[in-house]
Amino acid sequence: MNTFYWNRNQNRNSPLSIMAWGFSILLFSVMVCAYAEAAEEMLLIPAGTFTMGSNNRAADEKPKHKVYLDAYYIGKYEVTNAEYYEFWKQQTDAARTPENFTHLPQIGDWPARAEQFPNYPVVGVSWHDANAYAAWKGMRLPTEAEWEKAARGYTDRVWPWGNAVEPYANTDADDDGYQNRLAPVGSFPKGKSYYGVMDMAGNVWEWTADWYSDVYYGYSSRAVKRPKMNPTGPDVGSWRVIRGGSWIDKIARCSTTFRFYLYPNLKTSFVGFRLAKTAEKAEK
Repeated sequence: MNTFYWNRNQNRNSPLSIMAWGFSILLFSVMVCAYAEAAEEMLLIPAGTFTMGSNNRAADEKPKHKVYLDAYYIGKYEVTNAEYYEFWKQQTDAARTPENFTHLPQIGDWPARAEQFPNYPVVGVSWHDANAYAAWKGMRLPTEAEWEKAARGYTDRVWPWGNAVEPYANTDADDDGYQNRLAPVGSFPKGKSYYGVMDMAGNVWEWTADWYSDVYYGYSSRAVKRPKMNPTGPDVGSWRVIRGGSWIDKIARCSTTFRFYLYPNLKTSFVGFRLAKTAEKAEK
């Protein structure tokens, strides 16, 4: 059944056609809601200090430094097509429509792919789209520091699962089961992070809240001797930070500390996002 493309040879005005059309729309809406409810799950990351960055990898990951974060929640999974569809169908601004990828049939065009691939991560969304969706949900995008802590935990894990190269992520490798295409969220349970967060390596890069600067770590780590408190990145910039690597990347670019960036208005086939929200502090 295809709820998006009506048979032009049918009589749209007949009672049977109207009933069939209405039923198909209702069925699709129920299916999308079911997928959205199943996928949306937030995990608590407790307050505390962790080590951010690395002295042994790329220049913009240096220096390794201590960061303190208040408790927060982060999405266990990347936001899916089904979830984003619920937001999109209520929008009057066409700018919130994801990019089409007709040349990539494994992704396809919007909104048809919300039906065909409901539990796949939404792609073709800009930073502004992701930010608007997060606000619509009463949440936000994770900061770069929040993203990294959720990915690596308290230890210096090269990848969310540990330090050994394993086929626990959807990358450009031929042996991950999803060669040259996206994977449904949660397809690599062995690749979960210290806190149980899924797909923080590979599948799609993820927008974060921060502006990118290649010297920010050096500046922020020298600002105070004690651990940096809840850093939010530079005040201004040209690019937004993306994290985690994607289905088109080598596993080395999918590490917990690797930093990359993109213009916030760009919509690509390899960038999605997940949600975050600040945990309420217990009353003293």
